[in-house]
Amino acid sequence: MASSEEEAIVRDTIRAFRGKEIEASWERLDRPDAVLFGSLWATLDELGVLALGLPDSDGGLGLGPQARFEVFSELGAGSPALALAVLLHSSALSLLHEPAAGLSAELIERIEGRRLTLVGPLLSTTPSAALELHSNGGRLLHGHQRIAQAHADFLLIAASTPDGPKLALVAADAEGLEFLPVPSSHGLRGLPFGALHAEAAAVEHVLPWPESGSVQRQADGLLAAILCGMMGEMAQRSAAYAIERYQGGKLIHEHDAVRQLIGPMWLAQRAARALALEVLQSEAGPADAVASTFAVEQARRSGLDSVQSFGGYGYMEDYRVERYLRDAHTIDNFWVQAARRQRELAERRFSEMLG
Repeated sequence: MASSEEEAIVRDTIRAFRGKEIEASWERLDRPDAVLFGSLWATLDELGVLALGLPDSDGGLGLGPQARFEVFSELGAGSPALALAVLLHSSALSLLHEPAAGLSAELIERIEGRRLTLVGPLLSTTPSAALELHSNGGRLLHGHQRIAQAHADFLLIAASTPDGPKLALVAADAEGLEFLPVPSSHGLRGLPFGALHAEAAAVEHVLPWPESGSVQRQADGLLAAILCGMMGEMAQRSAAYAIERYQGGKLIHEHDAVRQLIGPMWLAQRAARALALEVLQSEAGPADAVASTFAVEQARRSGLDSVQSFGGYGYMEDYRVERYLRDAHTIDNFWVQAARRQRELAERRFSEMLG
């Protein structure tokens, strides 16, 4: 585990990386750009951030919960798409290095230093996989699914089998696997979204589905950290605009209506931060996505209030708040699905109360 001094250095380095690399290119980060993405990814690799998914014994970056939260919060504030790609990579890396994964030394060497992305239910402990894995004549993947490809070299895919869900590791350029990008107006536009088609695609390795929930818990806390970074950025940008914009003969922050929009953003971010840190600090308990479920709802609400605080200008890309709102909606639609998770949480809590 890194010392507090080392963690402070990592946090300061990530803030400097954001200021120098991300903020200088933020306009280009609203569309897939493989060259820019690769450059940012290489820098994060040099900083050791991509090793967050590994244990210390395997060369991982052993940061504590507070430091991990701050790293992903800072990345989320700068570029949610890049932050999510790092989260999908680190989650896949964690799963591949679990004791039950059984990777050969040859395969470990093959994936070392390559970009990974997790395809499927990032937060779920009981997935309903869209792709199917058949064992007749070998391990072959079939089906199609809409995904965010994240410029990856390898995909770790949740797949259904007669024996239950498994994880299938497959090269992104494997024969029988095709990714068709689909232009869209949704958020996280720095990632290429599209349809993944698998027709007898050869699988490199099949892993058991993780039942411990430890990777899902970490992903839950880190996704909430990304959303907290987005919320903090929206609140800060809205407040900065409110102290310089005149309306009706006075600065708009003097209007109660504007204060009632901006004030709750700060409160929501603080509450989401506390819940995310609680999840990141836990080593047991249900992997129920409680932190990201709460955080994504607050991020969406903050996004709507932030856009409204700018008036008509809130819909312009120049101020970036509309981009965070789009990003929050996309994170919910693809990974969190807050409404469904809220129902599941309520059902489980009532079942526990009834004994």
